[in-house]
Amino acid sequence: MITVLNVSLKTAKKMKELLLLVTVLYIISYCIGYFVIHIQEPSITRFIEPMLEGITTNPVYAPIIDAFENKNLIFAIFYTFMVNFFGGAFASTTLPGFIPLMGAAISGFVTILRGFLIGALFTYAASIEIENPVGIGWTIVAIGTLILELGAYVFSATAGINLSLSSMFPNRYFTNSRKIAFKEALKDAGSLYIIVAILLMFGAIWEMTGLFLLMP
Repeated sequence: MITVLNVSLKTAKKMKELLLLVTVLYIISYCIGYFVIHIQEPSITRFIEPMLEGITTNPVYAPIIDAFENKNLIFAIFYTFMVNFFGGAFASTTLPGFIPLMGAAISGFVTILRGFLIGALFTYAASIEIENPVGIGWTIVAIGTLILELGAYVFSATAGINLSLSSMFPNRYFTNSRKIAFKEALKDAGSLYIIVAILLMFGAIWEMTGLFLLMP
């Protein structure tokens, strides 16, 4: 396991410029989301408000609610990890990478949109919390989850963008063969996904355990 993790870290180091770019996209889009809610832009507020309210009624979260009612923390953690891994990471930010060039644009767009929405949602939720305080515990759980999950999505988006670019610019892997470059990028994606899985697992444990302990 240590050897596999070392390979993943070496791959991450090799892609540090792309990882940094994706991180910057998240930070900038998050800050824009924060800003438009902070200045109370009416159109964005009207868009975000029902989205925040709809989280509790979203069918995706129904199994988690059932698990909490049945005191089944393990299932809640496993389910959250699976949804975030296959939906939040792979399907939305890595799978588009199988499309040459355009896939990189899609992964980048998802990154920007996600950062913006999270920034707006968190800021709007915080503004409500000022009027109806829910305690420091909820804030700690939210911030920890945000760091771990967004960290994972940085790596998954990087894997997708790199896959997409490799098939168009094989010289990234010092070859003229797009096929060879794509295969190498696929290996690198697999290495990065070790980190994705670790971060999302810790994120699921942190989030679900925190909510489990805080909920009445």
